[in-house]
Amino acid sequence: MFSFSIKKTFSQQFDKLVLYSLNRRMPDSFDDSYMATAALEEVLDQTRVNRQKTALYNLVAPGEHAVWLDTLFGEIRCLVKVRPAVQPGAPLLLYHHGFAEIPYTSTWERLIPKSEPFPAHTVAVQAPYHKSLTEPVSTGFSSVQHIYQMFAGSLRTMELLQEQFAQEGAAFTAVSGLSWGGITSLLYEGFFQRTRAVIPLFASPNLAQVLSDAARLFNRPLPISRDQLDDLLDFTPYYERCDKERVFPVLGEDDLFFRFEQHAVVYPQETLVALPSTHVGAMWRTKQRLRRHVTEILAWAALHAR
Repeated sequence: MFSFSIKKTFSQQFDKLVLYSLNRRMPDSFDDSYMATAALEEVLDQTRVNRQKTALYNLVAPGEHAVWLDTLFGEIRCLVKVRPAVQPGAPLLLYHHGFAEIPYTSTWERLIPKSEPFPAHTVAVQAPYHKSLTEPVSTGFSSVQHIYQMFAGSLRTMELLQEQFAQEGAAFTAVSGLSWGGITSLLYEGFFQRTRAVIPLFASPNLAQVLSDAARLFNRPLPISRDQLDDLLDFTPYYERCDKERVFPVLGEDDLFFRFEQHAVVYPQETLVALPSTHVGAMWRTKQRLRRHVTEILAWAALHAR
């Protein structure tokens, strides 16, 4: 018991250290951006794939490919890394990384290692502003609208990939992601309702709660009221558009980012999986359990057409 308690405390301190680093690097401009932002729907509507510059035919081939987007902030390049299954008719799993995860394939490689067979085409999707260690915070969190642009860029990239793999005969699409990627997965289904299953890992749709908890942890005052923060960054209304029977969440009992007591209430208890893990340690302490969870949901989705 003592040994377990020490490990848990150390792991939570590592969560706290990462949170502190992100909080300390938050641009001052973020605090002044709440009232001057386009709605998420508008940002998504103004985010378009540049189909002349993007090699569409190549997106189903193995390897890393660029997707070019025209946005309110100008041209943005996102990368995707594709690992096709042997059979064209296999399902597609779109996987999205966590916030400031560099390289963007890090947790994807741990969850779905190339050396082990996997029953689906898999694609790792890179969010905008994730080319360097500093860019996600310095640019991605420079304003609320930049946050929306990070999500919108990923959503358009995922939409394009689903379209291309469907044309090649993929049986169906499931989406998953860790942390920020879990929010992105929920938003994707909330906007489009085109997947068989959504598997958010160590995430919920309520980003506002994450920011509020972090501010409280480090005694950093929020520049606006909690109600205003919820209006801008609690994405639960998009999650409410999802078929709850097709959402299969995992939360960490010791997570200091998405605190279990705050985020478990979002999900139906019959589908929620709770694991004894912190946030940063998720893919190290529980990767085998997460991999099993994802493969089990893919098997379920194969039997449950929309």
